[in-house]
Amino acid sequence: MAATSTGGCLCGGIRYEVSGAPVFSLLCHCRDCQRQSGSGYIAAMRVPVEQFRVTQGTPKLYRKPGDSGNEVNRAFCPDCGTTLYIRVAGAPVVGVRAATLDDPSGFRPEANIFVRSAQPWDHMDPGVPQYDTYPPGKAYPNPG
Repeated sequence: MAATSTGGCLCGGIRYEVSGAPVFSLLCHCRDCQRQSGSGYIAAMRVPVEQFRVTQGTPKLYRKPGDSGNEVNRAFCPDCGTTLYIRVAGAPVVGVRAATLDDPSGFRPEANIFVRSAQPWDHMDPGVPQYDTYPPGKAYPNPG
C-alpha cells in the first residue's frame, strides 16, 4: 500500500486519509459485519488512530457492543450509507473498510477472522489463515 492512501464514500460526501501501512489486514466473517455489509464478510485494515483522519464531511456513528463487550462505533455516510470505518472504544486502531479506498488493489488479507460465523456459501481462499475468533498477537481483538 502507498505511504498515504485516501478513500471515501459512494457519494463523495465523506473523505478520509490514511498515512502509513496497516498493522493488520483481515476478512471478518462475524454476524455484525455480515449484516452491515449485506455479504459474507467485510475486508478491513487496522491502522493506528494517529494515522487516520477524516478530511471532508462528518460521518454518522452507529454504536453497538461487540463480542468483547466494548462499544463498537461504526462510521458511515449519512447520505449514501457507505460504511467507512469502525472504532472500538479504547482501541488504538481504526478499522478502515478496504473497498472504500480510492485504490483498494493493494489490500492483502492476512487472516479470515470469526470463521465460526462464516456462511457455508462463502468460499474462503485456502491460502489465507482462518481463525474461529481473533488471531493471537494481532492489533486488537474485536470484530471487523
